Amino acid sequence: MKKEAYLIIFFIFFFSLSFGQNRYFIYLKDKSGSNFSLSSPEKFLSQKSINRRKNQNISVNALDIPVSPIYINQIKALGAKIIGTSKWLNAVLIDCSPEILSNLSKQSFVKNIDGNQDIRGRRISSLSNQNATIDKFGSHEEFSYGNSLIQIQQLGVDEMHKNNFTGKGILVAVFDAGFDKANTMTAFKHLFSDKKIIKTYDFVSNDTTVYESHWHGTAVLSCIGAKLNGQLMGTAPDADFALYRTEDVGSETRIEEVYWLFAAENADSLGVDVINSSLGYYSFDNPTTDYKFEDLNGDKTISARAADYAVGRGIIVVNSAGNEGNNPWNHIVTPADADSVIAVGAVDIKGNMVGFSSPGPNAKNKIKPEVSARGSQTTVAISNPNASFSSGTSFSAPLIAGMVAGLKQQFPKHSAMQIRDLLIKSASNYETPDNKIGYGIPSYRKILELSKVVLATENDLEETVVFPNPISHNQDFKIIINGIEVSDNQLLDLFDLNGRRALGVKISVAELRNRLPKLDSGTYVIKLQIASSTYTRKLIKL
Repeated sequence: MKKEAYLIIFFIFFFSLSFGQNRYFIYLKDKSGSNFSLSSPEKFLSQKSINRRKNQNISVNALDIPVSPIYINQIKALGAKIIGTSKWLNAVLIDCSPEILSNLSKQSFVKNIDGNQDIRGRRISSLSNQNATIDKFGSHEEFSYGNSLIQIQQLGVDEMHKNNFTGKGILVAVFDAGFDKANTMTAFKHLFSDKKIIKTYDFVSNDTTVYESHWHGTAVLSCIGAKLNGQLMGTAPDADFALYRTEDVGSETRIEEVYWLFAAENADSLGVDVINSSLGYYSFDNPTTDYKFEDLNGDKTISARAADYAVGRGIIVVNSAGNEGNNPWNHIVTPADADSVIAVGAVDIKGNMVGFSSPGPNAKNKIKPEVSARGSQTTVAISNPNASFSSGTSFSAPLIAGMVAGLKQQFPKHSAMQIRDLLIKSASNYETPDNKIGYGIPSYRKILELSKVVLATENDLEETVVFPNPISHNQDFKIIINGIEVSDNQLLDLFDLNGRRALGVKISVAELRNRLPKLDSGTYVIKLQIASSTYTRKLIKL
């Protein structure tokens, strides 16, 4: 009997340690009392972050100002513990009792409390299984050898690597559940010897240790940054990395979206160029906190808002579409629903959609996913010494994230949205997109063509002149390069602004004159190849 009493006391004590006080996500009314100013962004943003904004003509604004320290001190004085803050949402994650929360909610600077409850929702599992570990990512298949060439070639990234665009100088953040043993694995040896791991942080445990907890982040990282000769090469093996643990595999609650938000803000301040998130949310431990499909409109959830804010600051955000294609949910997950995110679906070795890949659209009927990559039997690194195979949109997303890191290296002046646009327009299904594989599988070779034809026109050289311009229905025109009129028999390409040949094939200047009256009104791009030089110019047809 006495022993049983001790056991009861132990379990009560364990229960109190496990749950402690509640965690609430509190929105504040303003940022009064902040010591920071928009005129001195270097005091709250890294120089790399400031430069990223300047390169994309993005202004630092009030959302970038940190949360008011006066309000933080008042919250602490009332007895709450600060777990983290969000400048973008002007919110604070706190740990406190319901009594302290009641007092806090009466303060004039408090706007509201997310969900009017503990951000994690009420735990509904019994005490007997509180120590159980929930593996939200399933298991992986172990093989003694793997070959990543096909998944690389499917995107044309092997050609990108031959052009020496391997992500060098680009900072990629990976949000995941942990990077178990990544610091001891051969596949990542170069990342540590070359000091390419710029930052690590565990938002779940509030420390800097991330090389534990789960294999999932390790596998995801390998799709981008691995170098395992003869077995596995990531899509951006020379990139720099910030590794964040935002996912708690032992539970599924909305607090993980708050961790995602915190990581995104930290990544922004650090100067990150690309975020990969192979994470997604819709169903939680407490069913009353589950999202409905109409909630996934790109504007409602914490993580979707955070993702769009990140893109608005010049970061390219790539997120897995989800693995819910074979279950009753059968939709994408958040933050893949966000408008500016590149949501990635999964295809097999032949480019066909795999059944588990979450289909779109989002709740605003926007096509999702945007693009797809290999997510069936993807080659990954999980443990030494050999690569393995694993399946999921968790692995198709980082293949794309590494690809865009290479594109960012090649086109450093292009904005996050320009690179996203290039990726979509290059995809195999661009003309006939659907909500299974989106616009299809991106093509590096097509991106090169598009970048020369469409984006090059943003820097039109005065050496190329189309006169008159705009051109009316049957008006004659001249093309002049360096003061010399181009001959009638010179061949040219005519593209629309989506990079498609407007007339199907190359034609002569004379033939363009003949066919111009039949062209629809709009803006076109003329591209001429003369000797070893390429010349482009916009042509506006009235």
